[in-house]
Amino acid sequence: MAAREFSALSAAERAAALFDKGTFRTLYGAKRQSLRVGRGRIDGHPVLAAFTDGAVRGGTFGKHEAELLARLIESAARRSKDRPCLIIGFDTGGVRIQEGPAALAALSAVAVSLARLTLHGVRALSLISGSRGCFGAPSVMAALPGRVVMTADCNWGLTGPSIIGGVRSEPEQGERSGFAATSSASRKRNGDVHAVLGDDVDSVRAELRRFVGSPEKKVPSLADSIAAGAKLSRQLQSRLRRSRAYRTPTRVQRRRDLLRYSFRGQWKPSGPLERSGLVEAAFGTLAGRSALSLIIGPERVEGSGVGIEEAALVTGMIRRAGRKPGEKPVILVFLFCQGHVVDVTQERFGLPRALAACLRTMVAARLRGHPIITVLGGGTYGAAYLALAAPSHRILAMRGTSIAPMAPEVLRAFQTLRGPKAGQEPEAQLAELVPDIRIVESVIRLPRALRDEMAGLAREA
Repeated sequence: MAAREFSALSAAERAAALFDKGTFRTLYGAKRQSLRVGRGRIDGHPVLAAFTDGAVRGGTFGKHEAELLARLIESAARRSKDRPCLIIGFDTGGVRIQEGPAALAALSAVAVSLARLTLHGVRALSLISGSRGCFGAPSVMAALPGRVVMTADCNWGLTGPSIIGGVRSEPEQGERSGFAATSSASRKRNGDVHAVLGDDVDSVRAELRRFVGSPEKKVPSLADSIAAGAKLSRQLQSRLRRSRAYRTPTRVQRRRDLLRYSFRGQWKPSGPLERSGLVEAAFGTLAGRSALSLIIGPERVEGSGVGIEEAALVTGMIRRAGRKPGEKPVILVFLFCQGHVVDVTQERFGLPRALAACLRTMVAARLRGHPIITVLGGGTYGAAYLALAAPSHRILAMRGTSIAPMAPEVLRAFQTLRGPKAGQEPEAQLAELVPDIRIVESVIRLPRALRDEMAGLAREA
């Protein structure tokens, strides 16, 4: 019956249908909002849950929704002895554009907390459904839990299929192939999801009952989690490179050694420079302390950005950084990349999962004791900010740096489809609007700012 289609139900109706009768209780807010957060029981097991409502503001995440989800994740962490499961239902178009960098920063912080929660062994499941499926920065979050399921005939990707068609004009990058690349069938073939369910309450509830009733698994060590992230990224990279549609990424040629220039002679390389796509990475010492540098971007071609290639090198280098017993190199990230890559082929071969592996690996490295400092320059958008900047202890940005849920070319395609609205202007999306970011007035002052942050982290340690 159409009324029993899971995707047709509101967030409140989904929660009521999936939980044991009468057990679901709404937490932390009003009932009419784009995110329903609560707790209850499934087959008697304690469960915390959040469901986005695609019928309310497109299911988008703003600061308020991020705060609700953060409180739920904190509750799951506090109640870890009770072993509640966490279920997050995604039916969302992404981060709310009108709220700009503040909304992106808030949701990115929630994603870091979710990654930390899963690394500590709390069982979590992502349920992707609805006419909107899951797109934008939340698509990276959806790949973090240990189990990911989708209902049939929904989509999951970083860039919406219609928007990909507006950014890329090549025949193989058209709207139709974009929908196919992000479909539940394509995700299942690539191994991105564990199961594709019928779009009905009974099928979804049966899956959740199996999940909450399954035995708990041994929690891997942080080193094993980092190794798993590197392995997954390499696998996705290998599949991508075997594709006939694969295009070798353009390497960025730099005019100067950024590390030597930024640290005024304090950077001493201890190994060769590794390159892949937009990433240059190297090990060395900084003011006598071991360090790993990761320089990402900038792009030279519209639509290029952080993708599977870049994630593979970042996760691989972080794995190498922790191999020496007792040594915890500083991880320095220079992020000059406009956003994630807009590419149908990379979407099909698991782009959201690759960036989730990058985020999870960086969070695991932080938990192991690696100080992480990120420097932003020019513009950093959406999933690139979430996966590479959000896990840092400190974030610095050159004055005038932009931060927004969408990269400029993606926003232009979005506005072509939906029409521009107030709050979407690029000049309003500045890093100065994010309180946790330290603004550096000029490149000349960057070395001093970095030394200050390094000294501060050393004192905290």
